[in-house]
Amino acid sequence: MFYQPPRALGLMVGAVLIAWSLGIAALLVLGTRDQPFGLLTLGTSIVITACLGVAGVFAYWTYSLATLSYSLDRNGLVIRWGITRQIIPLGAIERLVPGTSVGVPQVQGVSWMGYHIGRAEIQRIGDVIFYSTHQTPEQVLYVMTTERNYAISVPDPAAFARQIQVRQDLGPTAEVTHHVERMLSSVQGFWSDRSGWLLALGGIGVCAAAWLALAYQYGALPETVGLFFPPTQVAPLSDTNGKDILIGIPRAATIVLGLDLIAGILMYAWDRTVARLVLGAGILIQVAFLVAMQATILRAV
Repeated sequence: MFYQPPRALGLMVGAVLIAWSLGIAALLVLGTRDQPFGLLTLGTSIVITACLGVAGVFAYWTYSLATLSYSLDRNGLVIRWGITRQIIPLGAIERLVPGTSVGVPQVQGVSWMGYHIGRAEIQRIGDVIFYSTHQTPEQVLYVMTTERNYAISVPDPAAFARQIQVRQDLGPTAEVTHHVERMLSSVQGFWSDRSGWLLALGGIGVCAAAWLALAYQYGALPETVGLFFPPTQVAPLSDTNGKDILIGIPRAATIVLGLDLIAGILMYAWDRTVARLVLGAGILIQVAFLVAMQATILRAV
């Protein structure tokens, strides 16, 4: 059987949060559209990027709420939330406790009106993983198992409990173990690898340094600059380029960084060592961009 909790309020709040983040980003874009490049506009661009990132996180959480469901058969209970599936063997379910019996605590995790994903500690139950959309204790049903405890929201908890009892009496048709499944295994592999995080942050840091170096020196540069390739060339390729062309260097570095991060993270599904090498190479490429930009600036001054 397939169950979905009430989600209208949570989806509405999620849509408002997404619109709020995008609205702030749009206002900042309009406010700095005609401003010359410098530290102020760079800082504003970072805030805009952060707002877009927050909007993306809210969008993912809202999408995950739209997919939140509970599937029940003779083998087990499956809780789906976004790319995550909690597999609970039906035989491991020991008892069901209504939320009115023990109350509902504050959930630590993704939690807003009509949406609660995370963990909480309940005195009479212990640690509980919430996958619920409750607004009142009546909308919470605690599923207590031999390994973990869960909190869900089903339209009719009594009928749900009867369906579990019927299927437990019938017995399983296949062996099921208690585990978690996640799509995009490469993302999960990267998420749990501290070395990968350090390499990725290293590339981001060097790229950010290139943007900051240009923003700091941009005002002192002449209006036209010469481009030299290779850097040892005596005569510039052209002496009529506006200094805005220098912005293309860190912009290209940012694009390359994004491609490198995507490639490195995807490599985790194949081989962690290769993924680290790709991320490490990304740092070297960012250093090359930084050196090239700084050499161009020094020859322009």
